[in-house]
Order: sequence, then structure tokens, then C-alpha cells
Amino acid sequence: MVARLKRYGQIADVMVKYGFGIFLDEIDPDASKRRKFFKRSVPDSRSVYERVRLVLEELGPTAVKFGQMAASRSESIPPELVEELKKLHDHVTPVPFEALVPTIEEFCGPINETFEYFEKTPIAAASIGQVHRAVLKDGTIVAIKIQRPNIAEKIETDTVIIEGMARRFEKVNPALKAYNLSGMVDDFTKMMKRELDYVAEGKNADIFSRNFKKRPEIKFPKIYWEYSGSRLLMMEYIEGIRVDDVEGIKIYGYDPKVYADWGFETYLKMIFEDGFFHIDPHPGNIFVTIDGKLAFIDLGAIAIIRPERRHTFIKLLLSIVDTDVDMIIDCFKKLGVRIDDDDLDEIKDQLYYALFDSEGFEISSVDTISSLNTIPKILNRYHIQIPGTLMSLLKVLIMVIGVGQTLNPQFSFYDKARPYLTEIVKMQYFSPQSFKKTSHTLMESVDSIMKLPKIFSRTMNKWAAGKFQIDIVAKDVEKLSNTIEKATDKILMGMVASALVIGASIVMYSADFEYSNWLMYFTVAVYCAAFVIAIVTIVRVLFFEPSARKK
Repeated sequence: MVARLKRYGQIADVMVKYGFGIFLDEIDPDASKRRKFFKRSVPDSRSVYERVRLVLEELGPTAVKFGQMAASRSESIPPELVEELKKLHDHVTPVPFEALVPTIEEFCGPINETFEYFEKTPIAAASIGQVHRAVLKDGTIVAIKIQRPNIAEKIETDTVIIEGMARRFEKVNPALKAYNLSGMVDDFTKMMKRELDYVAEGKNADIFSRNFKKRPEIKFPKIYWEYSGSRLLMMEYIEGIRVDDVEGIKIYGYDPKVYADWGFETYLKMIFEDGFFHIDPHPGNIFVTIDGKLAFIDLGAIAIIRPERRHTFIKLLLSIVDTDVDMIIDCFKKLGVRIDDDDLDEIKDQLYYALFDSEGFEISSVDTISSLNTIPKILNRYHIQIPGTLMSLLKVLIMVIGVGQTLNPQFSFYDKARPYLTEIVKMQYFSPQSFKKTSHTLMESVDSIMKLPKIFSRTMNKWAAGKFQIDIVAKDVEKLSNTIEKATDKILMGMVASALVIGASIVMYSADFEYSNWLMYFTVAVYCAAFVIAIVTIVRVLFFEPSARKK
């Protein structure tokens, strides 16, 4: 609790510093009373989007990571903010090497005994950890990814605070619910828990290596499990240049267009054949190696598509390629996207307009990326929530197209996608697994057909013997009949009680009638009988009938 309160104070200081004190007043009406405890803000000529980025950078790793994720949700935030948030990838201050030594020696043993050389300056620094290059005693060059000290506890504190702020923002400003801020924060919390586990990232690398063992030109780092754990991951060091360094690839002596094809095919295979794909394919995570391979690193963020849903995703991408809006809507519904019937025609019109003539565009045209980017924006406009896997798929496709645009301006996304997806569909329908499933279904059908003569003969024998009987059960009619009978009984009892009361009253107050003792007693008895009947009816209605209905 103390750590959380202290963190609240730090967040308030930073927000006021960059001119966002108004947001504190929105989520905490008493904040202005405590403003004297906060650092004073000064006039700032920088744009609001730049100041948002600076706030996130100053708040530390969790805020930086949240900004990175928000940048991928371009359908929900202004493009100027997206551009600023993209800069967060390269603006993380590394942790001093001395602070990492305890973690290194916990998993690798004494540094002098395990390593011939250990580079103290990191070759990469991220929000959760940083990467150092080292040489083992046998001469193997490795990359060591080390988690920042106490980062798990800090992230847990920050995510609790972010969740609370998101709920408060949506409460004071209901319009924010359209952006599903709480859902975004929930996805972020789950993502952070996954990325904090370096063992899971190592397993992802092993799975990708196994899936691409028949593609030697595609490379994933080997994991050295004897020196790895939840907070440190030792892997093969991959030397190369970023995939978007076109001139560097040419200096290596390779054709950049080849890597546009390889990258495209790699992600289509990950998504539609394996159902296990990397969801962070920005150029900093993809390298061209000295020996000409396409290498992928930083594999902590992945998504999974189960086999039964994979076919729907294939149909979705094919329908986007063919501008088939009816099929797009059908795929959306199968993937759990709920669309109001009143909005359906308008959504179809906007989807068709967004994809109109898109198959004629080259990947270098901004319209190709823009048309795919417009799909979630259209759904968001109608307050339709998009499943996380679908958003990850669109995000990956857009990022892969962006890399392809850099490597080969003449590469046609649509011309490449259609034949590849068609081939995958053929493989699914004509694969050994498909034939095996079909044969089992056929055998079951033949077995059922073979039993039909025996069943027919048995039925006809019963008919001839007069033992054939058809039972028609109308449970609803029976219930209705019982309900009417019970209601009639109650009405009848009420009418009897009323008649007794009215008749006795007429007799008692008749002006021409002279009472005798026995008649007076009789009238009182009639009143009592009517009272008893009324009480019984009320008791049955209040206490017995509800239980009967429950049954």
C-alpha cells in the first residue's frame, strides 16, 4: 500500500509537470486541494502528443510498454499520437551493469567462471529488460536478456494503478467507453504477465524453430536452457542488420525483394498453417544475417489461432482480397463480432468503399495499408468491440506490409495473398488429416445406412402385430390445461365465498324478515365459511402455487 501511494504521488508530479493537471481534477476532484504538494508545471510549447510520450517515458517501463501497445491500436487514437508513441521503442534508459550482476550470477554462476568475456554496455534496452553480448568459455557468442531488478513488483503496482485510473476515466467521461479503455488495460495486464516470464519466450523460440525446420532460410535463436530461467534468457547471438536497412542488405550482396517475399510467406505460414504467430514484427525484431538468412528475435509476444478457427481467418483474408463484404461480415460474426442489424447496411457500404479497387494497389501505395487499417476503425465507429486475436492479425498484416513496402515497392500484396491462401485451403481439404477425417465420417455413414433395413423390418413387424405406437407429448398444452383448471378452481372458490357473503347480508338486512336465534347463528356460520374459503384461497396463491411453478 505504501509503495502504491508513493507511486500515485510520482504519477501526479509527472502529469502536472507536463501540463496534465486537469486530468487529475477529472479523476480526483480533491486533487486541486493537494496541488501544493505537487511540482508546478511551466508553460510548454510542445504538442500535447509529444508531452504524452514524455510523460510515459518518465513514468518508466510499465508506462512505456502501455504506450507501445496503445500505438498498435491505431483505430482508437489520433494518428499524431500514434506517431509519437512509436518513438517509445528507442527511448529506454538502460540499467547500470552492476545492478544486473546478482541476476546474472544467480542463473549463470560466477561471471569469471562462466564467461570468457562479458560486454557491460547493453546492445539493446527495452522496458522490461536489456540484452548484453558475451562469450562463453568454449568461444560461443551469446546474447543474454536480463530482466530489470524488481521490475515484476513495479509492474504489478503500476498495472493496479492503471486499471483504477481507466475505470475512473470511463466513469467521469462515459464517451471513453466507446474506446474500450478498460478492455485495453486488461489486455495490457495479461500481456505484461506473459512477457515477464522469459521461460515462455524461450519456449516460443523453440516452437518457431520446430515449425520452420524445413525452411533453412528462416532463423530463430537457439536457447541455452542450462543458463536460462524466468528472469534471464541466454540465446544464440544473431549478427546482422535490420530488415528495413535496404542499402545494408545490398552491401551484403543480397536482393531486398527476396526478403519481402520471405517475410510475407513466413507470417502467412505462422498465422494460417501453424496458428502460432509473432505479434510484434516491427523492423527492430527482424534481421538479415551475414549468411543471408531472415532471423526473428524478441519472441515473447505471440498469439494463437486454434485449428477450428483458422479456416475462418483464411476466409476473412480472402474476402478482404476479393472485396467480398458479405463474406467479411459472415467471418466477423463467426469470430464473435456482434453487429447490430440496424447498422449492417451502413457498415457494409463503408467496408466496400474502404476496400474498393484495393486489389489494384501495390504494396507501396498507402491505400493498401490504409484500407486494412480502416476495417477496425469502421467497427470502432459503431462501438463494436473487436476480438483480440482479430486485432493482432490485422496489426501483424499491416506491419508486414509496411516492411514489404520498404523492401520492394513493386510487391503486390493482393497478388501474393490470393494464390498462397488458395493453396492453403487446398492443403487443408486434401491433406492426409482431412482424408482421415473424411474416411471416418464415411465409415460411420455407411454403418448407419447398413442398419436401415434391419430397423425398417423391425418397425413393420411391430406395425403388423398391432404393437406399433406413436406417443405425441404436448407438454405445453398439458401445462396450459393445468393452469386453466387451477385458475378456474380459484375463481369458483372466490365466487362461492362472495355469493355466501352477499346472500347472508341480504337475509340479515332484509326489512321484511324477522330474525330468530337459529337464523342469526346460521348467518354467522355462513360468514365464517366464506372467511375460511377466502383464507384458503389466499394461502394457496401465495405459498403453494409458486413452488408448483418452479417444479
